[in-house]
Amino acid sequence: MLILVEQYGERDLCQVTGLLNMMQFMRHASAHLEDELAEPLTFMYFDIENFKSFNQRYGFQQGNRLLRYVADLLRETFEGNLVARFNDDHFAVATQREMPTDCIQFIHERIRVYDLGLPMEVKAGIYHPPPEVTDVALIMDRAKIACNSIKNTYDTMWAEFDPAMEEEINFRSHIIRSFQEAMIEGYIEVYYQPEIRAMTREICGFEALARWRDPVHGMISPGVFVPVLEDAHLSPQLDLYIIEQVCQDMVQTRRNIPDWELIRVSVNLSRTDFRLMDMVQAVEDVRLRFGVARSLLNIEVTEGAQSGDEKFLQGEIARFRAAGYEVWMDDFGSGYSSLNNVKDYVFDVLKIDMNFLRSFDTNPKSAVVIRSIVNLAKELGMHTLAEGVETEEQFAFLQEIGCEKVQGYLFSPPIPLTDAVAYCYGPAAKAKTEPFRLGSYYAKIGAINVLSNTPLERRGSPEIGDALAIAILEECDGSFKYLYQNHMFRLFLKSIELDEESVHTPHYERRLHQHQRMIACMMEEADHTGREVYTDFITRDSFNSVRLRLIARDEDDMRAVFLMATVNISRFSPEAGSMQEAMNQIVELYDRVDLYDLHKHRLTQLYCSASEPSFLNSFEPYETLVQRYAAEMILPEERKLFEQFCSEPHFTAILGGAESSADHTILLHKRMPDGTRVLRLHHLIPFRLEEHAYVICCIQTIDENVIGAALSALTETAAE
Repeated sequence: MLILVEQYGERDLCQVTGLLNMMQFMRHASAHLEDELAEPLTFMYFDIENFKSFNQRYGFQQGNRLLRYVADLLRETFEGNLVARFNDDHFAVATQREMPTDCIQFIHERIRVYDLGLPMEVKAGIYHPPPEVTDVALIMDRAKIACNSIKNTYDTMWAEFDPAMEEEINFRSHIIRSFQEAMIEGYIEVYYQPEIRAMTREICGFEALARWRDPVHGMISPGVFVPVLEDAHLSPQLDLYIIEQVCQDMVQTRRNIPDWELIRVSVNLSRTDFRLMDMVQAVEDVRLRFGVARSLLNIEVTEGAQSGDEKFLQGEIARFRAAGYEVWMDDFGSGYSSLNNVKDYVFDVLKIDMNFLRSFDTNPKSAVVIRSIVNLAKELGMHTLAEGVETEEQFAFLQEIGCEKVQGYLFSPPIPLTDAVAYCYGPAAKAKTEPFRLGSYYAKIGAINVLSNTPLERRGSPEIGDALAIAILEECDGSFKYLYQNHMFRLFLKSIELDEESVHTPHYERRLHQHQRMIACMMEEADHTGREVYTDFITRDSFNSVRLRLIARDEDDMRAVFLMATVNISRFSPEAGSMQEAMNQIVELYDRVDLYDLHKHRLTQLYCSASEPSFLNSFEPYETLVQRYAAEMILPEERKLFEQFCSEPHFTAILGGAESSADHTILLHKRMPDGTRVLRLHHLIPFRLEEHAYVICCIQTIDENVIGAALSALTETAAE
């Protein structure tokens, strides 16, 4: 035991906690280590997570009270050992216990329950110095390195120092020291990865990515140097450097290749950039210096950027969009607050994180989730791009569900400027470039939600109908071609013997000619009237209905695109709704998620589990659908409560802030077919989009045995 027998003055002790200060701790620890007969010591460095938030919430007086509480815990747990407060919320312990993990566990549990409003955690770094290491400053640095290695982790309370940690620290220091030189000498280069229009397989843009070719360490991964620069508050310099290089490359390429087709380039802004400088003005300054149009630069913001002061970030993103830039959410699905980000922020494009496609071939749930993300994005008026496409099977799936753009190694890895130019220009080009002027044209096509029963139902658009067989056609020079056919439409063509396998059947050419003539007449009428056109026709064994609408024309009036929906009416059955259920089920978390549109009084099913019946295959006002749902699914004594919860007055109240957060949630019982009942949580997420009011309703089955824990978790979520 390290028994301290001497008396200490006030200068030797921390005035807040009464523990030794750092200098006295180091003096006593050094004396012990120099004693050849003394037993070996284990050193620990403690850090209280969320202490800054605690101080901000409760004030410094309560913060000091928490520090004294932790000090008493350490003093009690390590009685007779060296215990000190170094600074702020950092403490140090030197003990003869070889592996004091049980003590750390005890302290962790006691601190975790200190404040139920904030998730208080304590992390510990452990270092066992060998006999030859007697420098206490070095010892505590290594314990601190171990502690920092587990910061922001949920389930790890302590870590032992490993020499590799120190190597990492040295490497991080090298990155910071060499950063300015790397930019000056051109060690940091811009690589470009093509963005492909799924419908045409043409290049519609590039993403600019930073690559660091270090003369000492070789190629440094951006996954390594970007977080280091973020932590050192150097990320704005990196991102502006990349934007400057992109603008310079654009100007130089146009100068070298006069007939070069303008191509949009997406540039990334780090999650810390917005706090460190005025990024809107900084990007504008770079753009103006090179004379690059705003429409040529897309601003990508990682999902992690939507943290901290939400209103500030919302305002900065709005400033970019108001200035004429498109703003994209990068890596959607990589964070824990994706749904909240979608409802709180206005983005033009949602980029689906590549991790979903990595498990595409092995995990069937990946396809379900990606389909649901695309459906949700389209319902909220956002375009979509999927990252990490590596196979033709993945690409075909993304085409089928209406994902507009793709990016990945199937087409090209990130490549230097010279290779990017050669990729899409010259006799050896691997892909055609989409004409710049057609960007808005294809954006209108991309707004079609082919996963919806109402594929053109988007903020003010009239409905096209309940049909699931969807096709997109482009007319040019008096003829037309299919840009998109979903699976149901291909089955429809097969049912009327107009698919590729029917080419050699009797009378195929006559049937094809009649079909083409019918569509041409419908296109002419839809173009002339501006209205949706209806036609019914009969084949040998079915009665079919076709609906068609003009979607867009290009700037030169040379081509037009139409949306066509078909229904084989004779094949309608009660089981037809299972397609929608299968298409929209989401991975185990919720039974169903519905979107209430208060402007149109419409209810849209975003997804539901396979066991959850759908009540939304009609165009009735949502009040009627709510009543029907209550009658069939809710216990009689709770129906009125459910109808009030899902009523327009209640929605209006929570949208206006008149209701508390507790009024966003209710527990009700679902009536099962066998007469039993199941408790379910109904949670409302209100938001506004382009001055229109929406409410998302999430329904989740709750185990009544753990209802207390569920409510506690919900309270924490609401507080965050």
